[in-house]
Amino acid sequence: MKRFDQLDWQAEARRRPNRQAMSMTRIIIVGGGFAGVKCARALRKRLSANPCEIVLFSLENNMVFYPLLAEVVGAAINPGAVTVPLRQMLPGVRCRTEEVRQINLAASEVEYEGYDGRLCRMTFDHAVLACGTAVNLSMVPGMADHAFPMKSVGDAMALRFHVTEQLEKADVCDDPERRRWYLSFVVVGGGFTGVEVAGEINDLIRASMRFYGNFTTDEVTVTLVHSRDQILPEVSPTLREFARAKMEQAGIHMMLNARAVSATAEGVEMHDGRILRGATVVCTIGTTAPLLVHRLDVPKKGGRLLTDPDMRVRGTSNLWAVGDCALVVNAYDGQISPTTGQFAERQGRQAAENIVRVLQGQSTRPFSYRPLGQLCGIGERNAVGEILGVRLSGFPAWWLWRTVYLLKSPSWSRRLKVAFDWTWELFFPRDLTHPKINQTERIARAHYRSGDSIFVEGEPAMSFYAIEQGEVEVLRRGPTGQQHLVAVFGPGEFFGEIALLDGTVRIGSVRARSAVEVLVMGKEVFSTISGALTPFRNLVAQALRWRRPRLDLRLSHAWTALQRQPLSAFMEAAPNHHLSLENTFEDTVRMFDRLAVEYLSVLDEKGRLEGIVTRNELFEAFAQGKKPSTKVREFMRADPVAVTPDDTSLMAGELMNKHDIDWLPVVESKNNRCLIGLVRSEKMLRWLVEQSPPDSWYPDR
Repeated sequence: MKRFDQLDWQAEARRRPNRQAMSMTRIIIVGGGFAGVKCARALRKRLSANPCEIVLFSLENNMVFYPLLAEVVGAAINPGAVTVPLRQMLPGVRCRTEEVRQINLAASEVEYEGYDGRLCRMTFDHAVLACGTAVNLSMVPGMADHAFPMKSVGDAMALRFHVTEQLEKADVCDDPERRRWYLSFVVVGGGFTGVEVAGEINDLIRASMRFYGNFTTDEVTVTLVHSRDQILPEVSPTLREFARAKMEQAGIHMMLNARAVSATAEGVEMHDGRILRGATVVCTIGTTAPLLVHRLDVPKKGGRLLTDPDMRVRGTSNLWAVGDCALVVNAYDGQISPTTGQFAERQGRQAAENIVRVLQGQSTRPFSYRPLGQLCGIGERNAVGEILGVRLSGFPAWWLWRTVYLLKSPSWSRRLKVAFDWTWELFFPRDLTHPKINQTERIARAHYRSGDSIFVEGEPAMSFYAIEQGEVEVLRRGPTGQQHLVAVFGPGEFFGEIALLDGTVRIGSVRARSAVEVLVMGKEVFSTISGALTPFRNLVAQALRWRRPRLDLRLSHAWTALQRQPLSAFMEAAPNHHLSLENTFEDTVRMFDRLAVEYLSVLDEKGRLEGIVTRNELFEAFAQGKKPSTKVREFMRADPVAVTPDDTSLMAGELMNKHDIDWLPVVESKNNRCLIGLVRSEKMLRWLVEQSPPDSWYPDR
């Protein structure tokens, strides 16, 4: 069978009959950012007369001009102005929107996921890794669940629409505290992205205040959280201080030397225990190396690829790395190149030059670049920057910042779009459109701090929850309004199903007992899965049987009366008949038939409980084709749930309800599982029915 890359060469040969496909040089570039695009452009220009195929892999079919993403958030420009289709930018370059999974250096081939999901391979003469970095919000618990990242145009648009949505909610909210929460915005990270996003959000809100009549500027809070003592570590101390002072004058609160330790639906928790409440959290910290880089068995440092001076990955001859994924030493000053757009472009261009030199049999050159400087917008038509050693701040820096980035936009069509949007914004208010999109429900994750409310009694039921980590507590209100603890759930358990199944409001409140990670399933997804998946539906039904008595307050008090009754009051002697570990499947079937019992205990030679066998285990063993001589240890239910004399009757009753069984074995202790008795649910139920409920069962009366 022909390999995919062979078929690809043949297709190329048919398209270009005057060239021999197998003699054509193929250069693969992975990544459609600044470095990858500049490398592809330079290669195509230098090798235009050569029989060379240049292939660029990028999951997106466009390049994003990242320096202007914050302007999209602030509605200063439209998203189309910061994206350029790769195919239009790179004529003569084959663009593929497929994911490269790994690189086989020995075979000089890339493995990628094709359009149909199958893994395909393509050989190369040279490959350039320009795949950047990946977002890693999980470094702070809850950020991935509750914070907005700033990596793509989609992220910027989602944040922009969210900000305008909060303004709409605040304008119709009658609760002052809740209104201030809607109008509280927290940006984590005081680098270029964090500063620019905070400034744009602040500008958007304050420029739009005149259209909203139900709140004032005093109720709006934009907070920038940074772990160091000054923001913008990339610029000089004097410019950092200028930026801080100007942003504070514009109404942005600074929290310096502050570290976020978790994020929840209510806001951000700081390292000193303070809580920054806010309906909007933006996280501009947290990156990691892409999986492709992780999978490469080459030298790395801090998740970045180590390169030789000419940007070849160390230890390789035809693999190059540029941009944020590479650790490239700048020969100009001997320093590691920063992860900025201007360095990525220069690295991409020089990597292309070095590849051409290798193809022409010439020696390569080390990467050397004198940086032009840095510019950063801080809001209210102010910026800070250093250009060729000259420091600028205020309006002149802002004008230069816009001029530089306008000229650096990758095409004239985008420059005209950006110029038009900026001119429009000078004369007309910013766009406050918030299109409501009914998104398909999905399974998501959420993080809650200890004490956070997950839902409140009386709320409409919208979601189903499964606990991954931590514990939650279920509370019910009595006749006087006092809350009572009725249940505690931990990892592997779930909650929220009763109101979803009954079509009612929440009959209890759920609060995080500790830091909690939960899976959240929308009600439509829950209904679909519970309707189609029988085991899931049975699991939920089983949970309902043991939870309803606890969640119904009157039944809960009656049920907890078992707490005062010793387990010995319900304990019966252990049955004389039992199985041993040496009994066979045939022995077990005969004993069930002779004794007409529902289950048999399995004891070792010392009388310790090793397992149980019910009719379910027998039928399952028969369906699996167990031989008559099969030992009982191979089909019994090992380590069955059991209680000890020290456990309460309430605990025994809850275990029987939870596991949908009518009896429980009683063992001597947790460390000594010698079978000493049995507890049956019928006996407990008869005792409950015979009791007249005393007033002490109802503490709120």
